[in-house]
Amino acid sequence: MKSQKRDVEAGDGKAPESLPLNDFKPRKSIKYGFTGDEESLFFRDGRRRIDFVLVYETGTKTKALEYKRAEKRVNLERAMKKEGIDIETSVQGIPGEGPEAQLCYAKLHAKWDLLIRYADIMKLRMPLKKEVEEEAYPEDEISRYCPPFFRVDKSVLPPSPHFVSTGFSKSKMALFNILDRDSFFSPSQRIRIIWECMSRIQFVESNPSGVGIQKLLADDTYLAGFPLHDGPYEAPKGETKKPTNLRAALYDQWGQFSKFYKFQPIEHIKNYFGGKMGFYFAWMEFYTIMLIPAVIVGAVCLLYGMITMKNDIPVQEVCTHPDVKDTIMCPICDRRCPYWRLEDSCMQSKSTYLIDNPATIFFATFMALWSAVFLILWKRKQTILSWNFDTYYATEQEEQVRPELEAQIKPDHWKVNPITQMKEPYVSPWRRILQAMLSGTVVFFMVLLVLAATFGTIVYRTMVNVAIYASSQSADAESAQLNDDEEKFAVKYSTYIVGFTAALLNLIVILILNSIYYRIAKWLTEKEYLRTQSEYEDSLTIKYYIFEFVNTYCSVFYVAFFKGRVPPPLPGSRGVFHLPADRCDKGGCLIELTIQLVVLFLGSNLVNYVTEMIIPSITRALRTRKILGPRLRDKREHRWEHDHAAQPYPAMGLFLENSRMVTQFGFITMFVAAFPLAPAFALISNILEIRLDGYKYLTLYRRPVPTWAKGIGAWGKILENVARFSIITNAFIISFSSDFVPKLVYLAAYSMDSTLNGYTKWSLSEFSRLDFPFGTEPVIPGRDWSPDQLPETCWYREFRTGPARPRPYNLNMTFWHVFAARVILVLVFEHFVMVMSKIITFFVPGIPATLKAKVLRENFLAKETFYEAETSRLQTPTSPGTKRAQNLPMSPIINLARPEVYA
Repeated sequence: MKSQKRDVEAGDGKAPESLPLNDFKPRKSIKYGFTGDEESLFFRDGRRRIDFVLVYETGTKTKALEYKRAEKRVNLERAMKKEGIDIETSVQGIPGEGPEAQLCYAKLHAKWDLLIRYADIMKLRMPLKKEVEEEAYPEDEISRYCPPFFRVDKSVLPPSPHFVSTGFSKSKMALFNILDRDSFFSPSQRIRIIWECMSRIQFVESNPSGVGIQKLLADDTYLAGFPLHDGPYEAPKGETKKPTNLRAALYDQWGQFSKFYKFQPIEHIKNYFGGKMGFYFAWMEFYTIMLIPAVIVGAVCLLYGMITMKNDIPVQEVCTHPDVKDTIMCPICDRRCPYWRLEDSCMQSKSTYLIDNPATIFFATFMALWSAVFLILWKRKQTILSWNFDTYYATEQEEQVRPELEAQIKPDHWKVNPITQMKEPYVSPWRRILQAMLSGTVVFFMVLLVLAATFGTIVYRTMVNVAIYASSQSADAESAQLNDDEEKFAVKYSTYIVGFTAALLNLIVILILNSIYYRIAKWLTEKEYLRTQSEYEDSLTIKYYIFEFVNTYCSVFYVAFFKGRVPPPLPGSRGVFHLPADRCDKGGCLIELTIQLVVLFLGSNLVNYVTEMIIPSITRALRTRKILGPRLRDKREHRWEHDHAAQPYPAMGLFLENSRMVTQFGFITMFVAAFPLAPAFALISNILEIRLDGYKYLTLYRRPVPTWAKGIGAWGKILENVARFSIITNAFIISFSSDFVPKLVYLAAYSMDSTLNGYTKWSLSEFSRLDFPFGTEPVIPGRDWSPDQLPETCWYREFRTGPARPRPYNLNMTFWHVFAARVILVLVFEHFVMVMSKIITFFVPGIPATLKAKVLRENFLAKETFYEAETSRLQTPTSPGTKRAQNLPMSPIINLARPEVYA
């Protein structure tokens, strides 16, 4: 059945009453000219721009439900008209749903009176008449020193003009640079205003909590609500191929992977998507650029390990030394694991040396300083961006109360805010305390759940290790010898098999628990009655990251600091609940830590790519076929139909993006000593992420409502804490997980020739076969021994007394020497990095001196504007019948703006 379409205009087609007809300008764009998509961006009169679209269905549900939803829509539209929103409705049939089924698009346009009223309430910073001739402070200091090849093409995305600005006020409109009412408020500002208005409109007259468009979207009264994209994202076909709108220009310079080498147009991203997304991509770009020196140093350290491996004495002793390689080692698990010779760990020892070599401590120190410098420079850049984004002076009290809070709190519980002197919802301290206790209890329970999952992974490691050795037995039960071929594939590579499968299992558990807890954290945050959206997101951020930190890094911390140490690594010792102990494999625990990090790091990136790119692409193709299928053949589709077919912008979409990047930051800072290639993987991943995110938001998703932001919010504090914590973790990994300190102690106090000759034997302790606890002695002797000729003693990695001593298997003096050296290294490492960070902070201030000068100059220019206006008002004669204008107070906070001028 052909889809039918009719346009129903809410009104008589005339211009809004608040604006004279001759004030309407023909549709146009200051930067871009529209070609072929104009009717999709404006009302039928070609003058009123579509600021928002609401979508709903009729004739597909029961009559009772249809009537209930229709009543809400009628009330909402009636209230919107009173507020100053024009409505024009387009209706089309729904194929396959019957003749009465219709898909309706309510297109909304904000009148001038609504715009200036809400701009005054929201204190949007708008340009004054005094124009600043010099350019704004450059937001990206690095790009200035790069060739033009890496910069954005200014002919496609030219810089915006700059003006002195201040918070908008209806009573002082004469001071603002209102050249054209149609272009004074940019599209993103118009979207913010109309969304703020709809979020506070009551749609159920008898119920004070029936407020806000979000509730109507949640209960399917409206299927969707979204602002329109500026037009098609692809440039028109032709000789020039020049983008015709800001979306196409961004796609040309930013949203394609072929432009991965270019800096991002942060200013224009902010103009199109809002300040919050602008800060996110600015942080991503800065973080990616800062990774380059870390990648270089990490590669040099890894190359050093590869070159010096053949000359490393401990590796040579394990692999080739005749007196060392044949050392009989104790089984690494109970009963099913055989005795083995030290030379069996030759490959694992070489792999460990690539990570644990003399360059490791230098790399860890460098990365600790790198994280400190990164945060200092990011704070500096964030200050510059907040100045250029016009949010430098924004305060908490300027942000509006969340509409959800106004709906939750009854009007009789409102009180006057002592700062703004306006009535706001009031929540008692006791109510907040009880909710905080509930949140803390739930978070604690979820953390215990993570610990339980980690314990399950430990049991899995132990059981799989035992199963590998048990399955390697020969079918001949009498000989009980290991089959050589099976040993090559199972026993020899057990470290990698167990490490990889355990890490993969851990990754699956992490993703499932993160998904569950995100919903729980949102529900808890909703119950906290937070005043502003920023407070809401900060609370959700902290609550969610506490859990995510434990969930993501718990298993990594276990492998790095507890595996092989708790319980004590005596052969045959038992763990928690008398379970077999989870011991380090033949090559030690550091190689297992590296495997864990690689799987978690790369696996999470792969999962995110699938969930954020492949699945949305398939979903959009199916939605486009369903919604636009019949109309694509008729070539009658419109912009609102195209955008409706796109994927809905995910709620709190940037929240999960930021969370993933901060988790990645934790991987490359806290555990970089065990994963030198982490910065390289992060660099490649981020280059892909930036372009894929740009492509995703420009092509696959509907345009989000632009949001205000002063920075990256609570994520900044989390980054600081992660960077501080990374100093401690790297110090402990070098001191307690690697062999750096034992080798240093051996060279300083035990070596006979000031070399590492004899180090391998020195680092081992002896154990008697007769001292195995009952039920833990090996039943598989190994390929070199028969059941009747088992070795009397074996060796294990630890500093303990031998079986012949009066107090066997106690910690010896060597252990305490090494332990003292490890503690000293931790203290020296930590204090050195912290002192260097303080020195760097002193020499690199958070606010550049040139920016301070610009602040003072712009405040001076703004004051001059007010002085001139006041002087002109006093000199202008006032007729007796005209009221004297109110005094114009000087604005205490004024700064340089970058107004958006695209249509």
